[in-house]
Amino acid sequence: MHMSKRKKIIAGDNKPKVTVQTDTFQIQDNFRTEPFLKNYWLPSIILVLLSFGIYYTCLPFDYVLDDKIVVSENQYTKQGFGGIWKIMTTESFEGYFGEKKELVQGNRYRPLSIVTFAMEYGILGKLNPTVSHFINILLYGITGIIFMLMLSMLFRNYKGSSWWFSIPFLAAILYIAHPVHTEAVANIKGRDEIMTMLFSLLALYSTLRYIDNGKKGWLAGTLIYFLLGLLSKENAITFLAIIPLSVYFFSNTNWPRLKNILFGLLATSVLYLIIRYNTAGPLNIGQQVKDLMNNPFLGMTPDQKFGSIMYSLGKYIGLMVWPHPLSHDYYPYAIPKISIFAWIPLLSLAGHMLLGYFGIKGIGKKSVYAYSILFYLIALSIVSNFVINVGTFMNERFIFMASAGFSIATAYFLSVHLPKLFRKASIVSMILAGVMLTGYTVKSYTRVPVWKDSMSLNQAAVAISSNSARANSFMATALFDKYKETLLPNAVKSLTDEQRNLLGWTEFYANKALSIVPEYSNANLMLIGVITERYKSSGDIKEYIKHIKPCILRRPDAPFIKEFSDYLKGRGHDDELFYLYLECGQELTRIKDQRSTWALNYLNYAYEIHPTNKAVNQAMATAYELQGNTNTAKRFQDAANALQ
Repeated sequence: MHMSKRKKIIAGDNKPKVTVQTDTFQIQDNFRTEPFLKNYWLPSIILVLLSFGIYYTCLPFDYVLDDKIVVSENQYTKQGFGGIWKIMTTESFEGYFGEKKELVQGNRYRPLSIVTFAMEYGILGKLNPTVSHFINILLYGITGIIFMLMLSMLFRNYKGSSWWFSIPFLAAILYIAHPVHTEAVANIKGRDEIMTMLFSLLALYSTLRYIDNGKKGWLAGTLIYFLLGLLSKENAITFLAIIPLSVYFFSNTNWPRLKNILFGLLATSVLYLIIRYNTAGPLNIGQQVKDLMNNPFLGMTPDQKFGSIMYSLGKYIGLMVWPHPLSHDYYPYAIPKISIFAWIPLLSLAGHMLLGYFGIKGIGKKSVYAYSILFYLIALSIVSNFVINVGTFMNERFIFMASAGFSIATAYFLSVHLPKLFRKASIVSMILAGVMLTGYTVKSYTRVPVWKDSMSLNQAAVAISSNSARANSFMATALFDKYKETLLPNAVKSLTDEQRNLLGWTEFYANKALSIVPEYSNANLMLIGVITERYKSSGDIKEYIKHIKPCILRRPDAPFIKEFSDYLKGRGHDDELFYLYLECGQELTRIKDQRSTWALNYLNYAYEIHPTNKAVNQAMATAYELQGNTNTAKRFQDAANALQ
């Protein structure tokens, strides 16, 4: 429905409020026309109950995935209230790594959710994931209520036949039930997404109240909530555009007051950027990240990068409409390396261009669909990989904010648009709404148990994201950790059937990851772990050498290789190991990339075993010559010439 065909309005602070007749509805100037709690107390309770009904099963779950970065292994979080100042004044990875890490473009500064974890620790005196999960669910339910509150003000003129089929309630309940939100809610770390959306919506609510009455308290509220949203996660910056758009689309715009809002939002954004610069450092969008798992476009041509981005954006739309299958892992190459000229990226590009066209075209008519489209696209923009490389192709939690636009359009279509198309369309609308809500709720409920622990999470990921090197590597890690749990002090060296099975599956998933990304450090490390554990059981040095050599050539920098080389000293394998190290050193010398710098390490291992061997002295001379150390190269060459 378009808010069009309006009578001319003369608006101003001293002019009386007027009402304008449109095609069907009356557009009133005031956003707040009725007390919210009086009319929406029951819907509010339903939203909270639905939140807990879907997510209560995650209450006993432990920390998983990135929870260790912000909670369980974050040194500042575990200082309780004493760590809050450090959290607020440092880059968000520092509490885990102990120093500033430029792992991704632009660094990360999202202190507010981490502050809440520190407060939990300060109050409870310990880590308690159950409390953290409870707070996530509660905040999610409250976010649904604030979303409904905001919509009740925007759609104050769109009166449905009943509250349970009104646009505000229908959009909010579909939003709460939507399965793409399970990662943000069931994963404790996802609290930053929830808090960002919550504070952004509160900033919009305060704006609407300020537009109504011009009281400076509401203007201050807008700016405070907006800053809190930015401190939760950078995504809140998109409300710099969404807030004024909302005022324009759903009112006879009071431009003087809207200008005050815009100026305040811009000033708050500048303040946030200053704070961010002095804590996390400059955004450094041009930073070249050389770790594939933090830069999925590494090694891609421009058309492949564009193609993979459009493929991901198309998948987001697909998950909005049909949220199956779901995965927490979209790392290389769960989303394929694909040219923009392939049909899926081209279709996605055409679809997004159409959305942009209809969104812009509908601005003048103040179309609800245009507003929904622009809400979706603007909220998605910052995580689209066009603005900044976010470190992965996509993540379901990235559309936590943008999905509100989809919920608004869907609720409007079902509550207002469809019932006007044909007889008994209202019944069809209610049936469709019921089917969607039921499907979303069931899918979300059955998705939550995936977040129980690392094993369940990774099992689900490799089933869906089977071509993700990270998913397969993390599955190998979970299996190897389970294997280590079976080890007992002073136990018999021979492996049990369970242990052989665990090592076998660890090897399978590590090799699967390496078939996708051969140089992937963690996958190589897991495979090295399997190889060394099998050696400890069998003592078969030939099998060890056969399997460890490819690992050395792929990742000669793996620290555990050196540790196990020390372990093998004095075990009667010197002759076999000498040729392993010599051959690896020689082959690494011939490799034309960074790995060649490790050649001397392995040649030194061989030299320690047989320093008078002609071949190793010759190889050492060649390696030093390639590094430009001619004096040392000559010394080893002279030694090689003197040896038989």
